[in-house]
Amino acid sequence: MAIQLGPAEVDDLARGTALLGSGGGGQTDLAARVLRRSLAGGRIPLLEIGDVGEGGHVVPVGLVGAVSVFTERLPSGGEWTPVMAAILERTRVAPVGVIAIEVGGVNGIVVFVAAAELGLPVIDADLQGRALPRLDQMSVAALGEPVTPLAIGDAGGRILILDGMPSSAGERIIRSALSEFGGWAAFAMRPLPVADLHRLTIPGSLGRALRLGARHAAWTRDADPHAMAAALGARVLVAGRVLDVVRHRATAGFGRGSVIIRAHEGGTLLRLEMENEYLLALVDGRPIASTPDILCVVDRATGVPVACDAVRGGLDVVALHLPGPPFWWRSAAMHAVAPRAFGLDIDPIPLDDGPRPHRPAGAADADRRAAGHGDRRADAR
Repeated sequence: MAIQLGPAEVDDLARGTALLGSGGGGQTDLAARVLRRSLAGGRIPLLEIGDVGEGGHVVPVGLVGAVSVFTERLPSGGEWTPVMAAILERTRVAPVGVIAIEVGGVNGIVVFVAAAELGLPVIDADLQGRALPRLDQMSVAALGEPVTPLAIGDAGGRILILDGMPSSAGERIIRSALSEFGGWAAFAMRPLPVADLHRLTIPGSLGRALRLGARHAAWTRDADPHAMAAALGARVLVAGRVLDVVRHRATAGFGRGSVIIRAHEGGTLLRLEMENEYLLALVDGRPIASTPDILCVVDRATGVPVACDAVRGGLDVVALHLPGPPFWWRSAAMHAVAPRAFGLDIDPIPLDDGPRPHRPAGAADADRRAAGHGDRRADAR
């Protein structure tokens, strides 16, 4: 069923995409402000894949670069028109819609900004199902499909077009060129046939973000975190206070770090390994959750996700574990996002296979009370 996304849905989208950011993806509140301006009282269709004729094509769009710079230089309008024109001139395809390159964080909102600019509907699918940092971690690339031609550019008309190269080379070239675009750039890549979207993308990811955001809106200072986690289809890893954050500045690539959280009850220690996103959770030294599942740290009182670059000692938080997209558990795709893809020497740990985290008395009752909010695996589909 098609959704007409308007101003009333923007807050839910911002909350849901922040959760799917797994600690990364950028500040969705600022992206939401840009989207409200783009809507200008109107609405943008969000179509299921089945609502679109199989003979058409869609173009993945978004932004690439430092999302921290996005907060300093918001889109001024017209960023996606030049990059879309460059792709269409090269491929001679008339698209029937756009999809997000990434649902987690800013890109899950920016796709609607681009759609408003281009006058196209958004199709409910993306290429990551969460936030991930690299071009070669898009679903298309993970399956060995080409990502080029692709284009990056800005509203001033500067365009960089890449074609005929693997995603790893495209990643290196784009990263090196972004400084010329002020830190971030609009992005569009080769059109994908609608008939191939179920195979090549993560269907329903934007709908998942909207559902998560609507449920997350109920989080209040007095909310039981276990009940809220159950409503989100998640589990609580630990509720406690951040003891320490250690960051390692990398000489190449992305910086790394660790977060230590002590549980309020029982004194359990949770360690989170992070890069741009939270990647691995260990309780008292035992691995219990990992990418490609989604790890979140949220403020205990508000439920607002705490980004990797903002987490600090003293915060009262809840660490959550949400199921990642089933796409990334395919044997053909897992290599791109498993812990070893980030230099962590451990196999991925599915939601139901890891050792259980510490659960204080009454947590099971909270889960049962929240059961009416939906199956804990409902949003994994």
